[in-house]
Amino acid sequence: MAIAPSAVLRLTADAIRVLVLGSIAYVLFTGHDGAVILVLLFLALLVPRLARLPVLVDLLLCATLTWAAWSSVFHWYRVTDWYDTAVHSVTPGAVAATLQLLLARWRLLPSPSDRGLRRASVPLITTALGATVACLWELYEWLATDVLEAEVLVGYEDTVADMAAGVAGSLVAGLALALWASRATPEPQGDDEPRQPSS
Repeated sequence: MAIAPSAVLRLTADAIRVLVLGSIAYVLFTGHDGAVILVLLFLALLVPRLARLPVLVDLLLCATLTWAAWSSVFHWYRVTDWYDTAVHSVTPGAVAATLQLLLARWRLLPSPSDRGLRRASVPLITTALGATVACLWELYEWLATDVLEAEVLVGYEDTVADMAAGVAGSLVAGLALALWASRATPEPQGDDEPRQPSS
């Protein structure tokens, strides 16, 4: 019996959550720093599952946030110069798209599939949310470095590059979300979540 693609995506997202739990146990038993970050990560990964967001969004958020958190905890940022920029370009976009769907669910923003919106509205909103996420990320790095005295490689050029990467990545995510929402099945009035496009 074939497994539906949506079920495979959901199982993959849940597998990432299990891996995060395993990484929490690993850092606790090895005395490695980062247990608090990983616990917060796990709690964040429960949000799209409990909110019953589309499975693809759930999986993308799980993958990108876990990638970013593990990169910080296990110091993968030191591997190569472009690695940090890559993480900062992908993660804010995934978070911004998820936030947009959640805020639409809570009726704080229009749904991306709202036919009354101009085409540029969805990418614009996603980019604005992503820019906010990128800014908060840089504030966290400043707090970790200057207040908590953590070993985070930051500087003026790094901060500007990371924020620019976050804005660019959020724009791409917004364009993808707009395309996906435009292909969604027409929804009944009052339904705030875009449905997955029919294949």
